[in-house]
Amino acid sequence: MGAVLLAVSFGSWLYAQSPADAAKQKRMMKIGEEVVNVQTGQLFVDAQEAISNEQFDKAEALLKSFLQTQPNSVAARYKLGFVLLQQGKNAEALEQAKRCVESSPTAVSGWTILGESSLNLGQKEQAEQAYSKALAIQPHGENADIMRERLDELAGKQQEPPLELVKDPKIDDENRKIMKLNQALALCIKASDHFKQGQFEQGLQECRDAFKSVPDDRIAENYAVYLNNYAADCVQKQDLKRAETLMKEAVALQTGGGVSKQSRLTTFKNYSALLTFLNRAAEAKPLQAQLTALSAQ
Repeated sequence: MGAVLLAVSFGSWLYAQSPADAAKQKRMMKIGEEVVNVQTGQLFVDAQEAISNEQFDKAEALLKSFLQTQPNSVAARYKLGFVLLQQGKNAEALEQAKRCVESSPTAVSGWTILGESSLNLGQKEQAEQAYSKALAIQPHGENADIMRERLDELAGKQQEPPLELVKDPKIDDENRKIMKLNQALALCIKASDHFKQGQFEQGLQECRDAFKSVPDDRIAENYAVYLNNYAADCVQKQDLKRAETLMKEAVALQTGGGVSKQSRLTTFKNYSALLTFLNRAAEAKPLQAQLTALSAQ
């Protein structure tokens, strides 16, 4: 049947003194709206514990003993009705439910058991009336949601299947590409931050990883700018060998295209100047020729 109605708690069991027996110091317990002596009340307490442990046959016996002395207890009859339902004793549960609603028509507990037992016995009209009355008394809470489901079932309503949107493979593929590009651009931003902090090699590796992931023009441009800036820093620090290595990497990057004209001009200008400074003018000439040709474009 789907969801199962929950056992309703009737609060804590409070010890009090009966005014009439105050002189005798007789201890009493409050169960629901009734005050009973401790010995009788303990039966209800033990039944509640048995329900918590799913010992429904034990709870049934304890509640029936309790009701022998407290036949008008709505709390005990509701609990007994609940226990009987758990054991599949629907006819007996229905009887307890009817006595509940007769004694206390505004108690939601009796109507819930009446609805559940009636439904299990195939008495759909009676079940529908009981659930409706229970909801009118208590329209909110988990049991209320369950009863609404029962009413929908009785009315023949079926839950609509979830809406399934047809996915466009082209859109999915485009979204994946955009996500990868954004991740690569984020790496370039991190590289720039590391450069500012003097963490040059870490930043360079992030540029490489970004370009390897997405060889896009925007990534290539960031990569080329980083190489030129890093090489310039190496020249200032007289680390010319490292500067030359970075310039070679920048030239190799440009062969794949995607780098702006300005970055290419900077690369050829810086590399040819470095080679000239190193007295390697012959090696610088091809770069100078490319610089001249690119400038003319």
